[in-house]
Amino acid sequence: MARQYTTVADELLEYADILADHFTNRGHRVHVERNELGFPYTATFLCRRGNTTLVLELDNSIQTEKLNNWVRYARSSGKDTRLALCMPSLVNVSPADETYLRTNRIGLYAIFVDPRVDERIAPDDLGLNVALPELGTLPAKLRGLLGPVYDQFDRAQWREGFEDACQVLEVEARRYFKKWSKTTRIKVLRKGIPIALSNKEINKMTMGKLAETFAAIQSPNYADSIIEQALTTINKDRVGVAHHKARKTTEKRLRANVGQHMWTIVAALKLMT
Repeated sequence: MARQYTTVADELLEYADILADHFTNRGHRVHVERNELGFPYTATFLCRRGNTTLVLELDNSIQTEKLNNWVRYARSSGKDTRLALCMPSLVNVSPADETYLRTNRIGLYAIFVDPRVDERIAPDDLGLNVALPELGTLPAKLRGLLGPVYDQFDRAQWREGFEDACQVLEVEARRYFKKWSKTTRIKVLRKGIPIALSNKEINKMTMGKLAETFAAIQSPNYADSIIEQALTTINKDRVGVAHHKARKTTEKRLRANVGQHMWTIVAALKLMT
């Protein structure tokens, strides 16, 4: 059935169908000219995939007042809500316009009549407001370890970034435990006897088991205790994002916690490098 439009200008009708087909083919449920409770305007398209809602505004110019209101709405949503401006490829986007879009974390798609759609600026999760520690201020080793994580956050792939950060923490915690077990500074109690664990045993530990083992260290120092707390604190959400990502309860909890988790991870890594 042909799509029907009432808010799309006649000269943009061809582009509207190309845009809708593009996002439909990429697994989105695409709703035409959707207006829901609280929306500041009728969205040209409302696209949903997983936990993400993407508002697409099709236009041949940048309407800053309209976009600003959409941004305010998305930031108040408490959910993964993203906004993108979609324009015919022939429309010129000035450097100032591009700066405006990037500053406000608004995506930009160029539509070609071939047909195809090119992503010029990735839309960001406007409902998530996380300020990570400044990467440039961290020690060189941490910049190397966390640089890819920060790249994920910059591309609005914060769930994947959090998973990668958890992996970094787990690897470095094992390395730390093995280092100090080898010197016998770190020992754990087994059947009433303090022993130093082997590398093989440490390598087999999940993050949860690693946290328990850090908690069992005899006479832990400050760093040992902080690392144990970090592993214990983030493990539930790490398991959730790794195995139950599609659950709404997982998404809600992770959105509330991910910012603090990232600061916790950085603090623990500083003590291990």
